[in-house]
Amino acid sequence: MENSSKRVLLTSNGDDVSQGIAFHLAKQGCRLVLMGNEATLRSLALKIKGTFQGAAGFDPVVVEVVGLDMEDQKESVFHDSVDKACQILGKLDAFVNCFTNEGKPSFVVFSRAQLGARLVH
Repeated sequence: MENSSKRVLLTSNGDDVSQGIAFHLAKQGCRLVLMGNEATLRSLALKIKGTFQGAAGFDPVVVEVVGLDMEDQKESVFHDSVDKACQILGKLDAFVNCFTNEGKPSFVVFSRAQLGARLVH
């Protein structure tokens, strides 16, 4: 998958697992939009860019952030954030839900109908 330029939307709260996945995807050449807590993910985006920018064999790293309160649990808020991500990336090649919540239960359900028009088939 190296230099694949795949367009990936990744939900994250900045935990170690989602950070590892984001770094791996960036290393493989994916264009990323990180969706979740904006302040936390901006810091992660800067770390990723700092790691790979200018490194031999790497095209410019694309890592953007779309803020989203995942505990809000309003579908319309999620859809607006996905729309913002799609404005950045165009169609999506992959969606990775890495958001974990250590507080109250938070369930975000994504149906193919909700994401289908935004995914490359």
